Amino acid sequence: MGFLALSGYFLNFPTLREFTDKDAPQWYMIIAGFAAFLGCLNLLQLHIQKVVKKQENWQYSIFTLLGFLVMIVFGFIYKNVDAPWGAHLKDDGSAFYWMYNFVYLPLGSTMFALLAFFVASASYRAFRIRNFEATLLLISGVLLMLGRVPIGAIIPWWVVLFMYISFIFAIIASKIKDKRIFFISFISANIFSFVLGAQLKWNVSVPLFLSIPSIQEWIMAVPATAGSRAIMIGIALGIAAQSFRIITGRERSILGD
Repeated sequence: MGFLALSGYFLNFPTLREFTDKDAPQWYMIIAGFAAFLGCLNLLQLHIQKVVKKQENWQYSIFTLLGFLVMIVFGFIYKNVDAPWGAHLKDDGSAFYWMYNFVYLPLGSTMFALLAFFVASASYRAFRIRNFEATLLLISGVLLMLGRVPIGAIIPWWVVLFMYISFIFAIIASKIKDKRIFFISFISANIFSFVLGAQLKWNVSVPLFLSIPSIQEWIMAVPATAGSRAIMIGIALGIAAQSFRIITGRERSILGD
């Protein structure tokens, strides 16, 4: 089914295209329902085995099983409100609604809050200037952060130009041994660029390459989009390969083996 739905976007056959647009979404909903049911059974099996065999961190599996059981009871067996089945899930007075909004969502928010610290730690390690790639990552991150806040729009053009010149001289710094020549060249380049910008009236009409918001939009539209598409292609190939391994029985880690 996956290959049929995928081929509809690459092959120009009206019948196949109609299947992709109309029938494939319905098949997807049916298969997704069965997959969710099998996933629940697999979750129960894995955690029950973990508790029975008292594997590492088996105590957490008890809380998982209890939460699983309680949500099933108040979702499918006992609704505790005068509302039709299914509609009671969104009723303000139902136990299921209370647990979802006041237990599950706060726990999810807590996990995302903890994720922020991991992202900050990973950013610190990645942004340390150790090579050219790390330098590009640092500069891109700074430009993106500045371009998405109001202060980025009021940064003058000569500050951005100074950043460009500093980046260029940081690259060629290892090739200039005399510090005096390096310093004089750096100051001269900044003065010449500032005078040139003043003559071209960049303070009146700022070029796009000297505007932080424009640079941020270009980074998101070109390099970031290209990188994300490459990542998505890799993910799609990985999903296809993993699905083939599961279908042929070569991948058994999902069964706890």
